[in-house]
Amino acid sequence: MRFFALVLVLLPALAQAPRPLLVGGEVGQALYPGGRGVSYGEVRLVARGLGLALWQGEGQVALGLGSRYKVFPLVAQEAQAAAQGAAWKRGQEVFVPLQPLSEALGLEYRAQEGILLQLPWARLLGVERKPGQVLLRFSREVNALVEGNSVLFLLAQGEGAGLRQEARGLRLALETPPTRLYYPGGGQVALEWGSPAKPKPTVLLDPGHGGKDPGISVGGLLEKDLTLDLARRVAARLPEAQLTRQGDQTVPLEARLRLAQGASVVVSLHVTQASAVYLYLPKVRSTPLAQNAETLLASAPAEQAALLKVYAGDPRRLAQALQKAFSALGIVLAQAEGPYALTDIPGAGVVLEVGAQRLKTPEARNQIAEAIAQAIRAYLE
Repeated sequence: MRFFALVLVLLPALAQAPRPLLVGGEVGQALYPGGRGVSYGEVRLVARGLGLALWQGEGQVALGLGSRYKVFPLVAQEAQAAAQGAAWKRGQEVFVPLQPLSEALGLEYRAQEGILLQLPWARLLGVERKPGQVLLRFSREVNALVEGNSVLFLLAQGEGAGLRQEARGLRLALETPPTRLYYPGGGQVALEWGSPAKPKPTVLLDPGHGGKDPGISVGGLLEKDLTLDLARRVAARLPEAQLTRQGDQTVPLEARLRLAQGASVVVSLHVTQASAVYLYLPKVRSTPLAQNAETLLASAPAEQAALLKVYAGDPRRLAQALQKAFSALGIVLAQAEGPYALTDIPGAGVVLEVGAQRLKTPEARNQIAEAIAQAIRAYLE
């Protein structure tokens, strides 16, 4: 009985003892921090054994395979790391949980006498060559390294013009190294040469109402007609601008929102009584990209800020540009914040409500349109 009691006491300890770890061709130990039965491997050994990309920053570590990656928060307490599925920092070494990593990157994980972590070799399925680009497609995601005038596709095999099989993978010989290498997904690796096309910001003008929804009526003029006319005048000054409606159509809010989600700048136009002009901004922005954009734009150099504004923006900076443009006309904008439609987007979205008295004549509408266009251009610079 004493023997069996001793075995029962020792079993948990034996289960948590370090076990042999084989990662590709690399040999190490699997550890079990905190005694929770979660196997961990040293991150550099794992990356080296499987040809994974490795990034380590303040408070986190990430491993990547092609377009797939797994980020782990980095903690020093082993029990906390195991409980949270986080990376564990022990002195100068970092250990990551092996099973969550395998699930995220599509690795093969087996636990027997030891732990086996491996990646089957990828097969080359095709090569597409275009001027300034080579696109290779594999049976799974792969990582690639630019080495001189060649690119090595790790743990990949195949045949074709300019390709040579090596122990570490498949090498493609090139006349010059690519300017860019990236992973579009689906097992693809893209190589490109030359300067990339500079992305252009998109401006979306939303003429409020339309179709069965006329909006307000002022002096025989309908809001839906005034907003469309004003939007067309702004668009004439911004050749790349798009409209949510081109005529007197009923456009559901959901359809407008879909268009707004991909725009750099959104100005939703409405009309109110009298001569006041109101500017409405979002009080809360729900997406992480939108939340971080305002902070990033405040510190980014001009070139980086211009690029960021293509994908995410700051409605308050847009509001400042509108305030300045309208003040030149002697118009003060009344500003408010709230859960307004078309403003909770990654880009800079605002609602502009113009008093009908300021839209009586074509000349007056041109003035307002010029102020809006000028503000949008100033914001995007």
